[in-house]
Amino acid sequence: MTGVPVLPVLVITGYAIVVTILRWFFVRDSAVDRLINRALGLAGVGMLIGLATTSSAVPVVVGHVSAITGFFTTSAIYGVARMLDGGSGPDAHRRQRRYDLVALGGAVSAVLVNMAVVVHLIPVEISSRWHSICSAGSGLPLAVSGFLLMRASLREFRSADTPMGERVAYGALIGVGVFWACYAAILLVRYRWGVPPDDPGKVWALAGFTSLAVITTLLAIPLARIAAVRFGWDRDSRDCRRLRPLWAALTDAVPHVTLTPDDTPREPAERRYRMAIEIRDALLHLRRQADGDHDDDIGRRALEMLRGAELGLPARSSADSHDVELRHLLALADRWPEAESAYIATDRSGLSAVPGNR
Repeated sequence: MTGVPVLPVLVITGYAIVVTILRWFFVRDSAVDRLINRALGLAGVGMLIGLATTSSAVPVVVGHVSAITGFFTTSAIYGVARMLDGGSGPDAHRRQRRYDLVALGGAVSAVLVNMAVVVHLIPVEISSRWHSICSAGSGLPLAVSGFLLMRASLREFRSADTPMGERVAYGALIGVGVFWACYAAILLVRYRWGVPPDDPGKVWALAGFTSLAVITTLLAIPLARIAAVRFGWDRDSRDCRRLRPLWAALTDAVPHVTLTPDDTPREPAERRYRMAIEIRDALLHLRRQADGDHDDDIGRRALEMLRGAELGLPARSSADSHDVELRHLLALADRWPEAESAYIATDRSGLSAVPGNR
């Protein structure tokens, strides 16, 4: 581990493995997600093997597993970078199989060389030289992966449609891509100087673990979103809670605007959209009846509270987008409890002023 403290390595490794396990359960819908999960899991296993090699009683077996893990980690990382850079077409699966076959060839060669050393067919120096060549060669696909990741992230970062939060994530990915390219170059330069590629030095080793922690954190963002939706902490769920009092009052006053209910589980965004439609239809109905007489007390009561809630709100146009309409409805929903309380207070004061009610 080139002098890197064991505790941070264990923490980062455990973090990566936990995130990988959770992603295998909750984030596995697309091919790129499954490939990302594979790459992250292999990277975590590779770090565990790196820790084991410092005290393992069977270094040959551990070396075999380490070689296999390293080659397949590189093939998965390269495949992810290609897919993120626009290579996620119908031939992506076939292309990834080619990468895996190359990784399998490298892993088999490393295992055969190790076995040849065990049975004394070749000297240890040849085995060490071969492993150094393989380690240095794996830096080439890593450098290309860094370039592809940097290019794809920069394209999304510069897009005008990318929100600020996503720009921060893409900025971190750009930094990771730059690090991968520089790290591979450093390995090759150090190899030319006679330094084994599996010994990048304490500084670069720490930087490598830091980059893994950054990537793992970025890959944990979908898990955080899933948890937020599950517990109702996301924006869509919060909007639904804000709209519910207004929605309940208006659909009670104008029940025919309620869409046909079903038992299909809906995402918070779908529920919010449906509530907004029903609120809008109820508002249109009440406004059409504003100049007429309401036969039901509920409709008259809702119309009075609506007039109170809309005081001070800017007028809306029929050409407003859905986002503008939603912001208006949320502002109206925020004012609704106050308007309801004012109406109830006015109604009670009016009743108390009628002779015979005192």
